Formats: sequence, C-alpha cells, structure tokens
Amino acid sequence: MFNLPTETFWLVVPWPFIWLTAGIVMYFVNKRQDDLEDKYYAELDEKELK
Repeated sequence: MFNLPTETFWLVVPWPFIWLTAGIVMYFVNKRQDDLEDKYYAELDEKELK
C-alpha cells in the first residue's frame, strides 16, 4: 500500500476512479445533449428553408 497508513491509502486511492467515472458519465450526458441540440437546429433550419 505504498507504505502509507491504511486510512490514508483508502482516502487517496479511490479518487482517480471516482473522477474517471464522473468524467465518462458527463461525456455521455453532454454528448446526448449536443446530439439533441444539433437535431433541433437542423429541424429549425429545415423549416426555414421551406
């Protein structure tokens, strides 16, 4: 455990995994939101062209 006390080890080690998971979740949430926004603006442009 890198020669650390057990409490310190368990306070430090999980954070990279927590941030990585949060980043992956936010990537997919924002990607979905961007796709919906692009679709909305494409439909809006299509209506204006008619």
